[in-house]
Amino acid sequence: MHIRQLVYCAVLIGIFGAFAKTVPPIWRDLWQKFVSWLSALAHHKTLSWVGLGVFVLVVRAALLPIWPIPKPSIYDEFSYLLQADTFSHGRLTNPAHPLWHFFESTYILQQPTYASRFPPAQGLALAVGQLLFGHPWFGVWLSAGMLAAALCWALQGWLPRGWALLGAFIGLDLYLFSYWMNSYWGGAVTAIGGALVTGAWVRIVRAKQWSYAWIFGIGAAIVILARPFEGLLLVVPALISLGMADRTTRVWLPMVITGVLGASWLAYDNHRVTGHALRLPYREYYEQYEVVPPFSIVPTSATPRTFRHFDMEVRNRETYERARSWHLFIDRPLDWLTLLRYYCGNLIWLLPVVVFMPALWRSTKTRFAVILMAVTGAASLIEVWWYPHYGAPFLAAMLILVAQSMRYLRQWKYHGRRVGRFLINAMPVAVFLVTVTSEAEAIATHRTTDQIQARNAQNTQKENIEQELLKKQPGQHVIFVSYAGLPSPHEEWIHNPANIDAAPVIWALDLGQTENEKLRHYYAGRSFWRFKPAQSMTLSPY
Repeated sequence: MHIRQLVYCAVLIGIFGAFAKTVPPIWRDLWQKFVSWLSALAHHKTLSWVGLGVFVLVVRAALLPIWPIPKPSIYDEFSYLLQADTFSHGRLTNPAHPLWHFFESTYILQQPTYASRFPPAQGLALAVGQLLFGHPWFGVWLSAGMLAAALCWALQGWLPRGWALLGAFIGLDLYLFSYWMNSYWGGAVTAIGGALVTGAWVRIVRAKQWSYAWIFGIGAAIVILARPFEGLLLVVPALISLGMADRTTRVWLPMVITGVLGASWLAYDNHRVTGHALRLPYREYYEQYEVVPPFSIVPTSATPRTFRHFDMEVRNRETYERARSWHLFIDRPLDWLTLLRYYCGNLIWLLPVVVFMPALWRSTKTRFAVILMAVTGAASLIEVWWYPHYGAPFLAAMLILVAQSMRYLRQWKYHGRRVGRFLINAMPVAVFLVTVTSEAEAIATHRTTDQIQARNAQNTQKENIEQELLKKQPGQHVIFVSYAGLPSPHEEWIHNPANIDAAPVIWALDLGQTENEKLRHYYAGRSFWRFKPAQSMTLSPY
């Protein structure tokens, strides 16, 4: 799919080139007027980044009638949604349920408290959407629009205004059509923090605008609260370079204040969830349920775990062993290719980066961005898994390099012909046409990635079962789920809200007749049902 879109763009550019000399002069004049209008728009910096953010929000909102709010389908999403539901009720975590063994679920802690295993930033964004608009997806929607604005603002510090707008435009597919907008998995919130750090850094170091130290500190706090490891990979080099450039109080005091506040928030969240200020929920979950660590340089745990139905260690061990073998040098470049395709929308944007990488390194204006990308590239070699949102803190640095390479491409001449100038006009148009066409087809046929995943996910069936049950028999219910006979241990049906006892339909593990009686006694007055997904998608009375 990715290669096909690149080929389509190349074909379109060839077609544009074939007709460039034959089109009527009036068409060229219209194009120049459009380019002049964009240049005039880019001249207004604030209008550019605000306008781009609003554009993303308006377009996705306008598509809701034909492309509805996405449904969650991945373990991580349900964990984030639990976190959002918890935050929206004014709590950082939930008390452990007295009968918590019935409610164990993937990526969700039951002890010492009932909470998500993830850091709080993404859950906070979802909670904002739930509080303001009644649905957590609107937190995703807001964060994607804010990301477009933040990236445009960040690039304005590194590049001339028009090129900054072009760089932000390159990420349009990411803001609108990727899982960063159309799932609950995250990415945009982390990238916002990275954009604030990257944009503030250049303004402090080169323009000597000290007030942006506050923005740097806020961005650093966001990336650490979203993805602590990858966030540190961005923040630490940025702090080192800032220390080499300026050690004055006017720069470091705001960063220290915001840093202390962010660290205190993370420590307090850890304390409420795990009971220890320095113990991340992610670590607590690993200690309870997992053997395979997130880093390939760390040995697997020798402590035995008590695995339940959601034992994913077989798959995790396979991935871990591949990450420690020569397969890593095949798998990780493919992971990066996927990441870059998400970030740029089309791989054609990467060709100028590859060609002009020596110039990007030699230039003092972009060398720091190259260093940042090299840091995350090296760090990705020790991570067992690598998804596009893992590199989100470095999205701004990547787009800076792409936009700057386009500036170099503009100067390219072939036998005296300004081929580069033609390409920088043709490439955005070609990418835009290919993107709009492919996404329009997917939306019209209801085959967007989130819709395909939702149709194949058991959660859609779970919602249908709940709705049918409440329609036929209003009241309160408990459904005992038996996983016996399922071909895959990765099907998960146990997803409950933050306040389990208040849910009209509670999903619980079938732990056998003797144990089940404890839950029946606890929920006296509810109707009880048995569900065996390996045999049938219908309920039977317990």
